[in-house]
Amino acid sequence: MPSTTIAYATRSARKPHGGFVLLTVEILCLLWWVYRQRYIQLRDLRVWLACQEMVARRCQLPPDKVPHYTLTELHTLVGGVGGQHLRTSLHRLEGLGLLAWSSARITFATATAALRGVPDRTSFTAMCAPLPNLHRRVPVPRPTLRLLALGCRATVIATILGHLIRCLYAHARPLRCVSGGWCKASWIAEVFQVDRRRIKAARRHLATLGWLEIAAVPQHTLNRWGSYVYVSLTWDRPTHALGCRPSMPSAGETTLLPPPPQFSTTTLPPLSLHKEPLQEPQHQQLAPRPHPLVLAPHTASHATSPPLHGLLPPDGALPPPTLSHIVPADLEDTARLLTLFTQAQTQDLIGKSDSDRLTFCALAEHAKVVGSANPCGLFAALLRRQHWHFVTDSDEDVAQARLKAYLYGSAARAAPPPPAAPPALSPDAAIVRYVRTQVARAGWQGDAFGLVSRGDPTWTRERWEGATAELAQAQAAWQHANTLNCLGDLTDVGDALDRVGMSTAEEDSLA
Repeated sequence: MPSTTIAYATRSARKPHGGFVLLTVEILCLLWWVYRQRYIQLRDLRVWLACQEMVARRCQLPPDKVPHYTLTELHTLVGGVGGQHLRTSLHRLEGLGLLAWSSARITFATATAALRGVPDRTSFTAMCAPLPNLHRRVPVPRPTLRLLALGCRATVIATILGHLIRCLYAHARPLRCVSGGWCKASWIAEVFQVDRRRIKAARRHLATLGWLEIAAVPQHTLNRWGSYVYVSLTWDRPTHALGCRPSMPSAGETTLLPPPPQFSTTTLPPLSLHKEPLQEPQHQQLAPRPHPLVLAPHTASHATSPPLHGLLPPDGALPPPTLSHIVPADLEDTARLLTLFTQAQTQDLIGKSDSDRLTFCALAEHAKVVGSANPCGLFAALLRRQHWHFVTDSDEDVAQARLKAYLYGSAARAAPPPPAAPPALSPDAAIVRYVRTQVARAGWQGDAFGLVSRGDPTWTRERWEGATAELAQAQAAWQHANTLNCLGDLTDVGDALDRVGMSTAEEDSLA
């Protein structure tokens, strides 16, 4: 922890919203390393994370019941074409020893020694050198697993993994998840071999989604230690992504990133050749225009001019939505999005049913999360090619909640309140609990009041009964809290009444 005059407190909770999966730092780094070494593809990495979510969904299955895993459920988490592509990914992961798949059981590698077919691991050792404790377990939130399996870009996945390692911890006795830590973009770029500017762009995207919360720190602290970042313990895409807006470039800021090199992306692009300092170009400058130049959407050429995301007319009013030029406001505003849906019907890109409307909105939600650099361009490409199979269950859940709020005016459901702290016992009640526990371990049955009063004459029958009643009330409160926690694990998001009429795949997506 850097020595600064400003205290940055951590945030803790019994568990992140939606539950979590404990993964070691070594496994997270190994998963990224085998991808960077071209042993697996990016889709294989997402399949591995989706399998972790499938196993976590059945964590409370009774021991006498055998789980059942299908490629259909895996496809709802990963999206894409599915079918043979998923089988190929599973075979590739099984060949490396990263997992073992069957319809009744899925097991994962827990150490680097389980990796097969990789003789040279020198670069992996170099990657893990800056990490002090490879065996530390990271509580990865399950909504984050679903986000990673959804189809994020490789730089976004690297940014998420880096912040999970640096900013999220699991403390035992009692088990609690603690969020908060110092993380530099240059550190993630060095460890995960990704361009630093891409890491910064991905971090802005995650902050826009609400997954990251970046604290304000002084510039000298920022230069030395990086940003102090919180991984949100309450983040859940159906409740946070509805109101998020893609980060817009400020004046003078470009969103163009350097192309990735062939193997390593740690080096920055070369500096542009410029004149000596304090020298201006000698060619003639154009006179400034009296008014800003604004191009109409219908006259903008996508082939010859850059996209005009976020460009507004002088009066600040948005032009009518059109499929020929999609702006971020079209994906955010439900009314504008439904206008695009009507235009897509006239162009025979999609049908007119309620199911098609839900798919159209889900495709927009998919583009908002996955398209960290250009969500509008991704949405237009998927719509033009009619690639509806990229939509996942998570996308449909968000789109369904969005349509309900727009059509019926239902207020957004508030996050469940944190569980109440267990009542504190008085010294008398604590003594009664201790005595009862000890005599029960010794196998003695009966009233323990005689043993206590014989050792301490100040104990009367009224005092004993009062402490006993207090202990019984506290135990009833503890049992009630445990019941609520179990119900919360079964229904991570939403009320149980909302599950009526849902399909099995939809119920699984809420687990």
